[in-house]
Amino acid sequence: MRRSLEELCAKVAAETEASLVAIAEFHLPSEGIRWTYADRPLNERYKRMSVIYGRGVAGRVLQTGTSFRCENVEDLPLPIREYPIVLSEKIRSFIGIPIANSSLFGAVLFIGYRTSHALPDKDLCDRLSFYFQAHFQKREAVE
Repeated sequence: MRRSLEELCAKVAAETEASLVAIAEFHLPSEGIRWTYADRPLNERYKRMSVIYGRGVAGRVLQTGTSFRCENVEDLPLPIREYPIVLSEKIRSFIGIPIANSSLFGAVLFIGYRTSHALPDKDLCDRLSFYFQAHFQKREAVE
């Protein structure tokens, strides 16, 4: 059964008890990275956010190709604490997970918590990344 992005994000939110689950993708026309979907957002600001490659949580994850884990936002240097998605969604801890696909830039799965909460372990993150990788591969095959 082909799952929609909404269903996948809802599943991740349930499995991880996350306050926010969001997806960021490289947007070719603007050459920026945009948050394309969010489950349980506080507001709709994420739809207007666009960051350049290497900036913000999503830009950093896409640039390095590795997960970005933050147990406590207050422990981060000030510029990182002020990443748009972190500020607008009042996130206290998060993990950004790269989602590999056939496109050059891929996507990012963001799992955030508005209260103190343990982050998902590496095995769970790898499994979640695989779910989304399969989703994006199927979507690209259709396009």
